Amino acid sequence: MAPPPATDDEKAKKAAEKARRKAEFEAKRAKEGNPPKKKQLSKAERRELQEKQRADKEAKKNPKPKADKPPPPPVERPATILGHLAKATSSTPPADGVPAPIVELGQKYAQGEFDGSNDRCRSLLDAVRSSIKDYAPPADAAAARDLDVKLKSWASYLEKCREPTASTLAALKRLRLVASTLPPDISPSEAQEAVESCCDRFREERVELAVREIGRRGAQKIRDGDVVVAYGYADAVEAVFSEAVGRNFEVVVVDSAPAFAGRRLLNALYAKRVRTTYVRLTAAAPEIERATLVVLGADAVFSNGSILARSGAFAVAALAQRRHVPVLVTCEAYKCHDRVRLDAADANELFEFPSSDDTPPLTHLTYDVTPSSYVSAVATEHGLLPPSAVAALIRELAEKETA
Repeated sequence: MAPPPATDDEKAKKAAEKARRKAEFEAKRAKEGNPPKKKQLSKAERRELQEKQRADKEAKKNPKPKADKPPPPPVERPATILGHLAKATSSTPPADGVPAPIVELGQKYAQGEFDGSNDRCRSLLDAVRSSIKDYAPPADAAAARDLDVKLKSWASYLEKCREPTASTLAALKRLRLVASTLPPDISPSEAQEAVESCCDRFREERVELAVREIGRRGAQKIRDGDVVVAYGYADAVEAVFSEAVGRNFEVVVVDSAPAFAGRRLLNALYAKRVRTTYVRLTAAAPEIERATLVVLGADAVFSNGSILARSGAFAVAALAQRRHVPVLVTCEAYKCHDRVRLDAADANELFEFPSSDDTPPLTHLTYDVTPSSYVSAVATEHGLLPPSAVAALIRELAEKETA
């Protein structure tokens, strides 16, 4: 049986009760932090809101540039790939407070008089030894501290004259280490003797004895009937051939401009009656074709096994590798550097050939970098090493240095 229909009073009471409960619910939501439901928007209002949101989103994607903020300045880049390298110059910086032997050495560096890395190291040690003969520290300074400061200023002056080599950096590092570890109360004469003794010992042990030992080890790789190709000049390369005198072998000296350092090796071998052929770099390929060994000098060997040598050495090593000829690199251990070099454009010297109004200026890189993959072995006074072992040798020498 169906219930009786509700009267108008009952409907009114139900509507009032529903409105009361709704009001209580909305008040409770507002009290708890829940805002009341948003008002239902009409179709026109929703379209207007969407247009506004779309305009705000487009404005965020493409913001208008501020009128008061100037644009960033353009980045200055070198005009050429070698624009960051300094060109060789014969001028020297002001020599305020620098002793005469160091100034004279800086002038010779700037004029390119000392070409080989060992020659530059020997001349540096001689100049430091001469400069310290009349050494007298200031009245208010300790001799050890003042010596270290002076050596630092001399190194800075020579660096402005010409880019330093691994050999000169190693010599100065050793001298500064000796000066900085002297007792604070040492007398000036004792400090002078300590530095002079360090110069003599470094030259004899790290340069002269090392060259002779490398010559002895490298000569073991030369046999009767060998044709050995050498590029340029290095003391250790000459020592290798001097130790091998008496065997029946031939040397092909490859040389190139602008230094033509190979002529020095040619004259030394001629004086020892070694059968020698002299060719330019452009004619090296046929000679390497018949070679059994290639011997190269190095101005530095880096921790990744790459070789820094006179420009043109990489070309000789590449020709030798293509023809499966082993490449032996001679390098004294003090020229092993803990840096990593991948190419010759990172840091180098630029030599500019003389030019006239009719010819454009020609520049020449002084050094190039030979990757370790082109080198069969590195001959040091500590033995014949693969290029991958150079990093271990550098680490061992550094530990002995600081021990």
